[in-house]
Amino acid sequence: MKCEQIKCGGKGNSFQVYFCLKVFLVKGFMKKISYISGSTLPSQKANAVHVMKMCHALAKLSDTGVTLHGKRGNGRSDIFEYYGLTPNFTVKRSPFGRVKLFSGIFRLLWLLKDIGLIPRNQIFYGRDALGLWLLSFSNHPTYFEAHQVPQGKMEHWLWRRLFKRPCFQGLVVISEGLKADIQKTFPELNTKILVAHDGADLIERSLKPVPEKDWRGRKRAPNIGYTGSLHKGKGIELIVKIAHLLPEMDFHVIGGSAQQIQTIRDTLNPSENIYFYGHVPHADIASYIIRFDVALAPYQSEIFIESGADIARWISPLKLFEYMAARRPIIGTDIPALGEIIQHGRNGYLAAPDDIDLWVELICRLIKSAPLAQAMGLEAEKDIQDQFSWANRAKIISEFI
Repeated sequence: MKCEQIKCGGKGNSFQVYFCLKVFLVKGFMKKISYISGSTLPSQKANAVHVMKMCHALAKLSDTGVTLHGKRGNGRSDIFEYYGLTPNFTVKRSPFGRVKLFSGIFRLLWLLKDIGLIPRNQIFYGRDALGLWLLSFSNHPTYFEAHQVPQGKMEHWLWRRLFKRPCFQGLVVISEGLKADIQKTFPELNTKILVAHDGADLIERSLKPVPEKDWRGRKRAPNIGYTGSLHKGKGIELIVKIAHLLPEMDFHVIGGSAQQIQTIRDTLNPSENIYFYGHVPHADIASYIIRFDVALAPYQSEIFIESGADIARWISPLKLFEYMAARRPIIGTDIPALGEIIQHGRNGYLAAPDDIDLWVELICRLIKSAPLAQAMGLEAEKDIQDQFSWANRAKIISEFI
């Protein structure tokens, strides 16, 4: 039904006029966000999970419409199904994401094609500094979300130019440590900064664990688990050492490529009680996590990502929040970034990365005391509900912009 087709007169027509005017006003005042991302969708990367979850949460707000701009990944999977989401926002992907030689320049050209040289009223938000800088010349409100400090002179130059744009309205960061380092790097930065830690969706208690046929290990052995990448600094070396000291327990590692797993087997000599699963679609991760008796976040004092950057001071790891949402007792590394989330002894334990004896002691303590483990898991779940859900994160960001 189109409003211009309505003819006035009669009670029914008056209702139709009212209805169409209401729709027009709602759409007219709806906040329109173009989320600009360099992420390949779908992919195994945490950044892809992050942008999909955030767009989904923002789109669930009653006054917000969202379009996500990214790069097209390999495979033909349904992108929403891959991440376990309902399709409540629009995804536009550059077809050049799989061609490294062209992915940068042509992605930006594709972005301009999708948005238009003279964009309609909207808010530009995202993690792609270059894309946001180009779009900022349209003079629409622009917000940047940073997950690390700029790497290299070119990126540093780009961020400074973006921050100086008249329409640049604010910066979102994922930890207090990152906020402090960005303010130190850009002392002239004169804009509002919001600290918004990452998050997770609450996990229904009715969720069934991964089927027995897909789960490895011994039936009565305690299950100690880890999900995430196997890059340097993420802690696989520590897990291997702990597993050697606790042969009566099974250790489950969800994530990593076949090549990374083979390298670990060749260089670290993992014991037989470690089970590697490789990459699992994100929609299925929770069904693995709920099988863990204890969940590990064994980061080292230096944490390197694929680009080679050390992100130890700034991380806000998705796995930590997913463990919390699954009501798992957590042992994490005692570094400032995790200390912003985990309160030792309440919603998890913290241990120095080189204190293997303490890691072993804490694991054994949780396995021996089911009430302690359960209480800690429930405290973690409450924190997700009260502070760290994607819904809460979307709400505070929406209020910020």
